[in-house]
Amino acid sequence: MTKYIVSTSSIVGSDKNNEVTSELIVTTSDMTDAGMYTCQANNSVLNTSMDSVEVVVQFIPNVTISGSDTVTSPDPFQYTCTVVSSPIADISWYFDGTETSQLAGLNVTVTTTDITALRTTQESFLTIPVTDSSFGGSYECRANNIVGSGSDTRSLTVLVSPLAAIEDPQITVNETDNITITCIATGIPSPDIAWQFNMADITIDMTKYIVSTS
Repeated sequence: MTKYIVSTSSIVGSDKNNEVTSELIVTTSDMTDAGMYTCQANNSVLNTSMDSVEVVVQFIPNVTISGSDTVTSPDPFQYTCTVVSSPIADISWYFDGTETSQLAGLNVTVTTTDITALRTTQESFLTIPVTDSSFGGSYECRANNIVGSGSDTRSLTVLVSPLAAIEDPQITVNETDNITITCIATGIPSPDIAWQFNMADITIDMTKYIVSTS
């Protein structure tokens, strides 16, 4: 499809002055078409006459989240949501589908970095001062104005150092009895478990030493 279409017509006015009408059509406008349009009139008299109009194109918010998608607990973390819109938009954050204003441990601030008659740029910062595994999940930034809504989503992984714990502090058995020791290890990502006897690595031969993992 042609981007710009011009139609022109001319008449001779009652004062014998020639009148030319030119109509510029910008097809299927989008945010990049906002700006100043100028009409220039020239003839053999050599003088030039100009007139301008500023066109404001209202559009659905353009939303982009930036920031790393991993953090190591308990380090602080921040996502930045950049919203470009016309007119200005209302911004909100959601964690796993729940608006963050209803959740503890999450801070949200909004700043307007640039505002003109044509568009507004805003930045919203979602900050987690102290992270733990419960903050891992889906984060969505939504922006709404009178034209519609836009959003962007990111998935955060909170890395957690492994923690190994043996259920019983001491085990006593009779000679020839099997010894069963249970170790539970937590962490993100899932930890691998190895065994030692008197600080020396155990070779798991599934005869003397048998290991089952779940």
